[in-house]
Amino acid sequence: MSKKDRLKAQKEKQTLRQRELEEEERLAKEEAKEKKSKAVAKMQKKAKRQRRRKEPLACLFLKILMIIPFGYSAFFYGGVTVTAIFLEYIEPVPPKWVAYAMIAGAVLIGSGIILAFFRKYIISFSLVVGGTLSFLKGGNYIISKIQEGLAGSSVDPALEEMDKQYMIYYYPIIAAAVISMVLLIIYIIRAIRNKKRIQHEKDTAPVKSIVEN
Repeated sequence: MSKKDRLKAQKEKQTLRQRELEEEERLAKEEAKEKKSKAVAKMQKKAKRQRRRKEPLACLFLKILMIIPFGYSAFFYGGVTVTAIFLEYIEPVPPKWVAYAMIAGAVLIGSGIILAFFRKYIISFSLVVGGTLSFLKGGNYIISKIQEGLAGSSVDPALEEMDKQYMIYYYPIIAAAVISMVLLIIYIIRAIRNKKRIQHEKDTAPVKSIVEN
């Protein structure tokens, strides 16, 4: 074999070896990428489970606290008012929509509180706020009629503060909406922090060496 042929064969051998190395490198990259993707997916699942399990104790306290204004305003005094409207114990008798607005409000708020315990904070907040507005629409009608009655004639001094008394009955329900908003804010902040942490772990995840000797 001539020198030229030997050089040609050696070059072909080198070219073949170079292609083999390139193919090995490509496969190593794909394998490393796949391993990294699996590791990231595993970390995301783990972080999601931890987020569900580990919620600040303050959140549970706020959920329980939210039941208090609901029970006081919507359930008890709302129930008393609705019953009085249907049985026509109030003079003048308010329109039925007032009772229905307060019933709808109580149902929505109660549903929102239940969903809060299942950590469905976005839906919970929407229901609680909507329910609060509905309940107060009916409650404000009662208060406005009381104020009109107090302004139109002389009344017993013991009844002069009746409108303020009814405000004390109905307005504490606003606290439920405020607490629901606080829970939503906490949820959003924790979700953003968790997302950033996962991204950091993804960016800093160890990658297997691409080229192995």
